[in-house]
Amino acid sequence: MKTLQLVAVLIAACGAWSAMAEPLHTLDGKPPLIIGHRGLPGLYPEEVIAGYEAAIAGGTDALELDIQSSKDGVLFACHNVFLSDTTDVADHPEFASRKTSRMVDGVATGPEWYFTDFTAAELKSLRVKQPLPFRGKQYDGLYQLATLQEIIDLAKRAMAAEPGRRINIYPETKNPLYQRQLGLPLEEKLVAMLKREGWNNPDSPVFVQSFDPASLKYMRKLGLKTKVVQLIDGADIDYATGAITYEALDSREPFSWLQAKDPRTFAAMVTPAGLAEIKTYADGIGPWKFYILPARGTDAAGNAVKVLEQASNMAATSLVADAHKAGLFVHPYTFRDEAVYLTKSYGGDPKAEFKAYFEAGVDGVFTDYSTTGRIALTEWLAAKK
Repeated sequence: MKTLQLVAVLIAACGAWSAMAEPLHTLDGKPPLIIGHRGLPGLYPEEVIAGYEAAIAGGTDALELDIQSSKDGVLFACHNVFLSDTTDVADHPEFASRKTSRMVDGVATGPEWYFTDFTAAELKSLRVKQPLPFRGKQYDGLYQLATLQEIIDLAKRAMAAEPGRRINIYPETKNPLYQRQLGLPLEEKLVAMLKREGWNNPDSPVFVQSFDPASLKYMRKLGLKTKVVQLIDGADIDYATGAITYEALDSREPFSWLQAKDPRTFAAMVTPAGLAEIKTYADGIGPWKFYILPARGTDAAGNAVKVLEQASNMAATSLVADAHKAGLFVHPYTFRDEAVYLTKSYGGDPKAEFKAYFEAGVDGVFTDYSTTGRIALTEWLAAKK
């Protein structure tokens, strides 16, 4: 059976679950969502239309993207505020003079080419490349940066072509205070676009996400009625204890907290009190996955291991149960197939990681490999019958 035929069968099988078995331990009792993180970047460059099309064919339930603004206010999909890691901007002599340095959310960055220094037409002249050295480069230079409008249009076409299937969009306001300081705010444009598309209600195929609660709260004030997700970051793992660490400034706390001299880190968000606060403006959380299944490992001498591959899973925390008790769904990130991203507990099988989190009751998973996630979910559901 061809891959796309197989995926179609798997999607149908997942869709039939509610009529076949008892409710799951997700918040709504339905199967977890497979969220196509930046498209299908395990195979394609990040956040290009071809990658999103491949994610749809691979069984994704959502097209996840990071929002950046062009100099003239057009919303694009790109993970970083700079361009050199994912585009060929360095190969364009006409843009050489734009390389500079900048503070981004309190962190010194550059020298770099910054997204907001380019018009939409100039950004469309660039071509996208795979940023990770251990992933395939066969599509480098073939695709343009995608706009948010193009991704919305793709989701609508996909649902029109396959009635009954839901393809959500899952945009993130990226470094929103930094972009506002440059006079290119994201929130007003995003909310206006969703209203114009008829997608500004709780049942719309939309999840709006951000690491910064100030951005999410502001969009609620602007009239955003879609599902909202508070992302929860962490800098690293202390493999001696399994604890998440917060040394890196850009993953320690939301920038709005840093500006307000709030002493809390992201750790405050995973407490019952933190979850209750999130519930006042959001519908779910998107935590780094190690908040749910911590990783720990020591070598023969009792020293902490250095890399994830040498660590093993600890017992699950209470985060999923605590979030569900607060009425919040849980979408952890990011699930990837490569061994470097897997603990020893999975024996090199990325599907085993998905299934461990499904067992923990998560409501969705961000993944670079939607096809792997879809197959893992179908196998897991079949085993639950």
